[in-house]
Amino acid sequence: MVGFIVTNQCSFHKPVKFPENPLASLAVEKIGRSSVHYRMALFNQVPTKKSISIHFNILNDGCFSDWSALEGFESLACTTAMSTHVFVDTMSEKPKELPEGFKKGLQKIMIPL
Repeated sequence: MVGFIVTNQCSFHKPVKFPENPLASLAVEKIGRSSVHYRMALFNQVPTKKSISIHFNILNDGCFSDWSALEGFESLACTTAMSTHVFVDTMSEKPKELPEGFKKGLQKIMIPL
Protein backbone atom coordinates (compact mmCIF):
# COMPACT_ATOMS: atom_id res chain seq x y z
CA MET A 1 0.00 0.00 0.00
CA VAL A 2 1.22 3.49 -0.85
CA GLY A 3 -0.28 6.94 -0.27
CA PHE A 4 -0.80 9.34 -3.17
CA ILE A 5 -1.20 13.04 -2.45
CA VAL A 6 -4.35 14.02 -4.35
CA THR A 7 -4.93 17.47 -2.81
CA ASN A 8 -2.45 19.83 -1.23
CA GLN A 9 -2.88 23.47 -0.18
CA CYS A 10 -0.66 25.80 1.83
CA SER A 11 -1.28 29.35 3.07
CA PHE A 12 1.50 31.60 4.32
CA HIS A 13 0.47 34.10 6.99
CA LYS A 14 3.84 35.50 8.07
CA PRO A 15 7.49 34.71 7.37
CA VAL A 16 9.80 32.23 9.02
CA LYS A 17 13.37 33.47 8.83
CA PHE A 18 16.69 31.70 9.14
CA PRO A 19 17.79 30.59 11.75
CA GLU A 20 14.29 30.34 13.31
CA ASN A 21 13.14 26.82 14.12
CA PRO A 22 9.31 26.65 13.98
CA LEU A 23 7.22 23.97 15.63
CA ALA A 24 5.35 21.79 13.12
CA SER A 25 1.94 20.36 13.99
CA LEU A 26 -0.02 17.64 12.25
CA ALA A 27 -3.61 16.54 12.83
CA VAL A 28 -6.06 14.26 11.08
CA GLU A 29 -9.31 15.92 10.06
CA LYS A 30 -11.07 12.90 8.51
CA ILE A 31 -10.38 9.21 7.95
CA GLY A 32 -12.14 7.66 4.97
CA ARG A 33 -12.21 4.09 3.68
CA SER A 34 -8.99 4.59 1.68
CA SER A 35 -8.16 8.25 2.31
CA VAL A 36 -6.92 10.57 5.05
CA HIS A 37 -7.42 14.34 5.27
CA TYR A 38 -4.61 16.06 7.19
CA ARG A 39 -4.19 19.58 8.63
CA MET A 40 -0.73 21.03 9.26
CA ALA A 41 0.67 24.24 10.72
CA LEU A 42 3.97 25.89 11.61
CA PHE A 43 4.32 28.06 14.72
CA ASN A 44 7.20 30.50 15.27
CA GLN A 45 9.00 30.72 18.59
CA VAL A 46 8.13 33.67 20.81
CA PRO A 47 11.06 36.12 20.55
CA THR A 48 13.21 35.63 23.66
CA LYS A 49 16.89 35.32 24.45
CA LYS A 50 16.30 31.78 25.74
CA SER A 51 16.56 28.95 23.22
CA ILE A 52 13.74 26.40 23.28
CA SER A 53 14.68 22.76 22.83
CA ILE A 54 12.00 20.11 22.43
CA HIS A 55 13.13 16.54 21.87
CA PHE A 56 11.04 14.74 19.26
CA ASN A 57 10.33 11.81 21.65
CA ILE A 58 8.08 14.12 23.71
CA LEU A 59 5.80 14.65 20.71
CA ASN A 60 5.14 11.00 19.82
CA ASP A 61 1.58 10.86 21.18
CA GLY A 62 0.48 14.30 20.11
CA CYS A 63 0.81 17.76 21.47
CA PHE A 64 -2.06 19.82 22.80
CA SER A 65 -2.59 23.56 23.29
CA ASP A 66 -2.54 23.37 27.11
CA TRP A 67 0.88 21.69 27.15
CA SER A 68 3.44 23.83 29.02
CA ALA A 69 6.23 23.26 26.46
CA LEU A 70 4.16 25.22 23.92
CA GLU A 71 4.42 28.45 25.95
CA GLY A 72 7.56 29.29 23.99
CA PHE A 73 5.69 29.36 20.67
CA GLU A 74 3.25 31.86 19.19
CA SER A 75 -0.42 30.87 19.32
CA LEU A 76 -1.16 31.95 15.73
CA ALA A 77 0.34 29.84 12.94
CA CYS A 78 2.69 31.41 10.42
CA THR A 79 1.76 28.73 7.88
CA THR A 80 -1.30 26.48 7.59
CA ALA A 81 -1.88 23.62 5.19
CA MET A 82 -4.21 20.78 4.31
CA SER A 83 -3.55 17.63 2.35
CA THR A 84 -5.52 14.56 1.27
CA HIS A 85 -3.80 11.23 0.71
CA VAL A 86 -5.48 8.28 -1.00
CA PHE A 87 -3.94 4.92 -0.21
CA VAL A 88 -3.74 2.46 -3.08
CA ASP A 89 -2.52 -1.04 -3.85
CA THR A 90 1.08 -0.81 -5.08
CA MET A 91 0.50 -3.07 -8.07
CA SER A 92 -2.95 -2.05 -9.32
CA GLU A 93 -2.90 1.56 -8.01
CA LYS A 94 -6.57 1.13 -7.08
CA PRO A 95 -7.81 2.51 -3.72
CA LYS A 96 -7.23 0.10 -0.85
CA GLU A 97 -9.03 0.07 2.49
CA LEU A 98 -6.90 1.37 5.36
CA PRO A 99 -5.74 -1.34 7.80
CA GLU A 100 -7.29 -1.15 11.30
CA GLY A 101 -3.90 -0.65 13.00
CA PHE A 102 -3.13 2.29 10.71
CA LYS A 103 -6.55 3.85 11.45
CA LYS A 104 -5.95 3.48 15.22
CA GLY A 105 -2.65 5.35 14.91
CA LEU A 106 -4.32 8.14 12.94
CA GLN A 107 -7.14 8.43 15.47
CA LYS A 108 -4.58 9.47 18.12
CA ILE A 109 -4.08 12.77 16.30
CA MET A 110 -7.66 13.23 15.11
CA ILE A 111 -9.20 16.70 15.49
CA PRO A 112 -12.11 16.42 17.95
CA LEU A 113 -15.48 17.19 16.35
